[in-house]
Parts: sequence; C-alpha cells; structure tokens
Amino acid sequence: MKRNTKISVIIPVYNGEQYIEHCISSVLSQELKELEIVCVDDGSTDHSAEIIANYASADERVVLIHQKNQGPGAARNLAIKNAHGKYVAFLDADDYYLDKDALKKMYEACETEKTTVSVSLQWQVNGCLVKRGPFRKRDIGKTAIHYLDYQMDYDYICYLFLRELLVENEIWFPLYYRFQDPPFLVRALYEAGKISVVDTCLYYYRQPVVSKRFNRKKTADLLRGLIDNLQFSQKNHLDILFRKTIWRLEYEYADIICRHQSPENIELLKLLMKANQIIQHGLHQREYMIRPLRLLLFKQKQYEEFILDEIEKQEKIVLYGAGKMGSVFTRFLEKKGLLEKVENVVVSQLKEKDLEWNGILVISLEHLSHEGKFKVFVTVGEEYQKEIEDNLIQNGYSNYIIVKEEFLHLLEENG
Repeated sequence: MKRNTKISVIIPVYNGEQYIEHCISSVLSQELKELEIVCVDDGSTDHSAEIIANYASADERVVLIHQKNQGPGAARNLAIKNAHGKYVAFLDADDYYLDKDALKKMYEACETEKTTVSVSLQWQVNGCLVKRGPFRKRDIGKTAIHYLDYQMDYDYICYLFLRELLVENEIWFPLYYRFQDPPFLVRALYEAGKISVVDTCLYYYRQPVVSKRFNRKKTADLLRGLIDNLQFSQKNHLDILFRKTIWRLEYEYADIICRHQSPENIELLKLLMKANQIIQHGLHQREYMIRPLRLLLFKQKQYEEFILDEIEKQEKIVLYGAGKMGSVFTRFLEKKGLLEKVENVVVSQLKEKDLEWNGILVISLEHLSHEGKFKVFVTVGEEYQKEIEDNLIQNGYSNYIIVKEEFLHLLEENG
C-alpha cells in the first residue's frame, strides 16, 4: 500500500482524545483510498495514543509515531520525513475533513495541471461556510492562480503539497508553539509559484478563543513567526505579504502582545524592537514606531490630564465616532462626571433620523453646526483616523482633537 500512497495526511496530536476519533474517521471516509494517516503523538498524557493505536491495528493506513513533547511544528516535520505519500496534507486533531471527494479532487488537480500545490476554495469555521478570503471575486472560478498575485500567509490546512517540493527545498515548520504555520506556508507557496484552486470544501475548523491560546512563551514565538515573514517578504520583494504582516502585528495581535509584556521580562520588547527595525527599513521611514510599542510606551497619566483639561475648557463638546472606541471614551467621560458636556455624536453615514446613542443625539457631519462653540473629539481606531480628519477639514472644521488610540486602548483595558 505504501508504494502506491498518493496522499499522506499528517496529524500532530497532543491530548486530543476528545476529537481524535472523529478526526481520523473523516480521513478514512475520503473517496481517495490510496492514502495514509501519519499521527504524531507529541507526548500526550491522555488516551490519545491508545485510541490511535487501535485504529492502526485495524487499518494499516494509520501510522502512529511517538515523540517527546516538542510542539506541533516538530511533530509535523517528523511526519513529513516519515511520510510515504506523493503529496501531504495537514489536519489538526480537533478538526476534521468535510467533502468526501475533496482530497481526490485536489490530487487530480495537481496531477492534471502539473502543479505542486492545490487549495480548496471553501472551508468551514465553527459551522459557517467560508469562501477563501485571499481570492478576489472575479478570480473565483479560475482553476489556477499565481502566488505573487495574492501572497497568502494563512490557512495552510486547506492546501495539498507535493512532498518532494517541501523536502528538496528544506521547507520545514519552525519550532514555535504559535505562528509556526504561516512562515511554512509562505515559503512553500513561494516555491510552488502556481497553485491549483479546487471548488470543494475540505476542512472543518473548530476555532478556539484566540486570546486563551497564548502565554508569554507562545507570544514570543508569535513574534518570531511574524519576524520570519517580515524578513522573508522583504528579502523576496513580497510587498503584499510585507504590509499584511505589519497589519497582523499592529492590529490582529497587538493586544495579545501587550497583555503578556511585563517589566521583569524584556524578551518581547527586544523582539518588538527587532520587528520595528525591519519595518522601518522596509517602509523607508526611520521614525516609524509600530503600534504595540506605542501602546507599551504610552504615558497614560499625562495624556489623560491633557484631555481632561481640554474638555474642561469647553462649554460643549462633540464626539466623532459611535463605535467601540467611542463607547470606551463615553464611559470615561461618565466616570469623570463630564458626559453632560457632550452635545452630539457625529457619524460619517447616518442611516436613521433622530437616532440616539448612549442617550446622546446622533447626527451626520453635514448637520454639525459651524456656529457652535465646541471642540470635536475624534474617538475611532487608528485605521480610520486619517479618513475622518480629511472629512473634517473638507467640511471646514479645524477645532478638533484626534484622541490617541493608545489612550483609548488603555481605557478599554482598564474597564
């Protein structure tokens, strides 16, 4: 059987007894039967290995390998080296495969189109169907795409890889406990170049609460993985990937990073400084400071005194922004006994008339009076500040303060 193995499905397992049976059964149910399932027990302390061993004794296509606990990256690397399939796919022990013909379609796409990688167009996250995000709508329906046009970094579990591509190019998972798969995927897809796209739903992902998956060590590994992708994208002129990774660092993971930084441990700070230097060089901006560093170094007390002083000077104020940050700032004003100074809340697009928000009348920018003696306080996330500032200037307003997101973030953290 192993001589004719078309696909090796690799499953790292650490204390996965709750879902491992469903996981393995979903692979065995695939229409493509010339496969093997390589399970690497990563030092489990539950009954995972025993369950897998029972499957292996009943079906020779199930292979069990043991290793001391070294993390999922090391487990996947060991499985790649021991796999017999022409192609490899990856499956986590708490997830499973959906469409029974998915692996067959993905294998046939690679063989027919002579590509070394294929990807399923659809997958499910906690029961919700997801169309593959990186693909533009006009490109859905294409049978193949080029990596340079998209520069994806996520969802390696939806791909099928030629094993030879990985081994000959020494593309392995870094030994991180978090964010080890994006650096692997980026390198594999860059080497592959062309990717077959298959309209099938391969994967069901049980998405956990992301923040609960991190501690200080895993957060440091997260930063190492992000730095890997920053360096790789810069070296190979992958501008889309470079800016995407900056966004992930500044917005997707900034709160997690800041939550695990502490004065007695400067490891995260050193990694942030390294990332900042790479980004400064890549953007050709020597003064650039990434958002997590700004959050960590921000002097809250002095800025709070400045904001309160500005509000006290005003007879009335207006808030621009009725989102999460606006709510945070409103709660801050209420605690300080200043909420009565808020005349209106302005939003860029007003869909309803006479709308109230936290008991305050909501108006559009067009209906904001130029005659009132008030100062506008912009309370939105950094991503939207430039757009709103432009709106104010274009409409003739110059008496405004953009409240620093670092301050709003700290207010949110402190409840």
